Amino acid sequence: MPSQRPYSEIRASDAERERVVAFLRKHALEGRLDNEELEERIGLAYSARFVGDLERLIGDLPRPSAPARQRPAHVRHHRRRRRHEPTPALIVAGVALLCVTGLPFAVMAGVVAMIAVIFALSMVLGPFLLIALLIVAASKRNHRPPPPPRWGRVY
Repeated sequence: MPSQRPYSEIRASDAERERVVAFLRKHALEGRLDNEELEERIGLAYSARFVGDLERLIGDLPRPSAPARQRPAHVRHHRRRRRHEPTPALIVAGVALLCVTGLPFAVMAGVVAMIAVIFALSMVLGPFLLIALLIVAASKRNHRPPPPPRWGRVY
């Protein structure tokens, strides 16, 4: 009879318990465990005495040491471009578009911007200008010109 115990009967350390809890939390984040089952397994992990008890808590979950699934040989691997990396064709098309429509577009944008500025100023200053015009018109209406001097006229 061997003098050493099987691995499952060796007492578990605190570090092993923490590794199992982290492993359980990782799988809960991936959706393999719901919150109730996670809490139950974490409680059992912290109260486990032997490595075998810890093994039973994670036995039904996939391990990172499992071999990855092999892709079929006929699938070609394309280099994926990052989303923010423009292709050379896109750069050339952008430069051509800018040369063809750049100047008219810039002129049109300037005209639209000027119209927007004039409209905004008229909305802000318009009521003040209207009141000023009404005051000037009212003052001219009630204001009579002075009579001509009498000493220089012959009757």
